[in-house]
Order: sequence, then C-alpha cells, then structure tokens
Amino acid sequence: MPLFLLGSLIFSLESCSPKADPVKPQSADSISKPSASKSSEVHPTEIKSVDTMEDIFKSLPKEWTMLTKDGSKYIIYIPCDYQNQKIILSNHGKYALEHVIGQDAYYFKIKNIKKKRNTYVFELLDENAEKGQENVNYTLNIKDNNQAVWDVYNDERKIAGITTTDAHFESKYKTVEEPPCLE
Repeated sequence: MPLFLLGSLIFSLESCSPKADPVKPQSADSISKPSASKSSEVHPTEIKSVDTMEDIFKSLPKEWTMLTKDGSKYIIYIPCDYQNQKIILSNHGKYALEHVIGQDAYYFKIKNIKKKRNTYVFELLDENAEKGQENVNYTLNIKDNNQAVWDVYNDERKIAGITTTDAHFESKYKTVEEPPCLE
C-alpha cells in the first residue's frame, strides 16, 4: 500500500510539471515577422493614436475667458471702458484663433495644432497689412480645475502667460466690473 501511494504521488507530480519543448533554432522568417502571441502581449496603453488637427480642434472648448488673481481666488475682471481678454477658436471655412484684448483683436489662421497630454501648441499665421505674414505660436496648457494657461502675445506683442477658464465655467467665478471711466 505505501508503495502504491508513493507511485501515485510521483505520477501526479510528473503530470503537473510543464513539458519541456525542444529548443528550435529561430529562422530568418520568424525574426522579421512578429508572431501572433507577441502582438497579443502589447498593452493598449502602448498603442499610440495620432490625432489629426481637425480631431484636436473639435475636442477643445471654443471660447476662453481671462481670469485675474484677486487675493487667493480668481475672478473675471472687466476694466472700465475695456473688455476682458478672450481667446476664441473658430472654423468658418478656415481654422482661426482670435485673441481679443480689450477693444483690439488679433486674428490668426491656425496652420497646425500639436497635442502632448494636456498641452496644445497652436502654429499660427498672422497676416498683418503692416508686417506681412508672421509665424506665431500660442500654447494652451489645460489644468484639472477648469482653468488653462495660454502663452500668448500681449498688446505689446510679447509672449505672456494668461490664466483662463473655458467659457462654460464662467459662472463659477465672480465677475467684477470696474465703474465707467470718467474722462
């Protein structure tokens, strides 16, 4: 009886152990062609999708309103005889970015948009009668709190960062309007 138990134990251990496959040399074909089992090992996060400019444009909010820091909070501040800065994305036959600074506005044709995580680089063309054509880059960095920072040209035509919010979230911020200016 003990011999029977010992034999059964050895038989069950042998049947559970993995079978050793003989080592086969790799042929030239198997090097150049990925096997089906290798491709199934690729994780979905490793597969990169390429978004087109149109896809990126469609995914973005179209109107951004500048926020002003007031103590520890942000507000929408409207100065006297002026209006708050806005950045407006549009597509009326061509992709465009309009940067409204008070009573002035700069219009740019969007040549391309590149996306890396939450940052978007807008390659723009400024067609100005005085200067001719000028290539300009604006950068949009979207934060987790319904805010974004745009690196833009200010009215002195120097790059400056402005904090903005998607226009759909304007109601979350207090609007402070300066009384009319007296001249």
